[in-house]
Amino acid sequence: MSGLGKEGVLCNCTNRAHPALKLLVAFLSSVGLLAIVVLLAVLLRMERSNPPTLIAHPNAHWVGAEDGGVFVEIAKAEAPDYYVQVRHESGEIWSEGWVRYGTKDGYPLSAAGIVGFDGVELYLHTSMAMTPEKSKDQ
Repeated sequence: MSGLGKEGVLCNCTNRAHPALKLLVAFLSSVGLLAIVVLLAVLLRMERSNPPTLIAHPNAHWVGAEDGGVFVEIAKAEAPDYYVQVRHESGEIWSEGWVRYGTKDGYPLSAAGIVGFDGVELYLHTSMAMTPEKSKDQ
């Protein structure tokens, strides 16, 4: 019997490994275990971020990020004039008023086209491209 030592006892073959090799295996195992734990913690903390909604104002569009923002709603559309309401996260009115918006193509203003509000002015997505040279038609 090849696995038996003296007196019929199984030999303890793991004691034959070099102590430095044991330390290396233990170190790599603990690093791998730590990597798995960190990966699971990161995956659990990641959330799919859905923009907030206002139940009382379903057409209000969230403009902001996870650290804050406002809701913007176009309450009346009489192109090229639009009545825009800006609301706090709680739904209370922050600012409201008429905005005149017109493009050469005649596209209407939509709440999705409003990308920011600084407390006074609305910032619109205009699809203007940056160019390295000044336009010749100005």
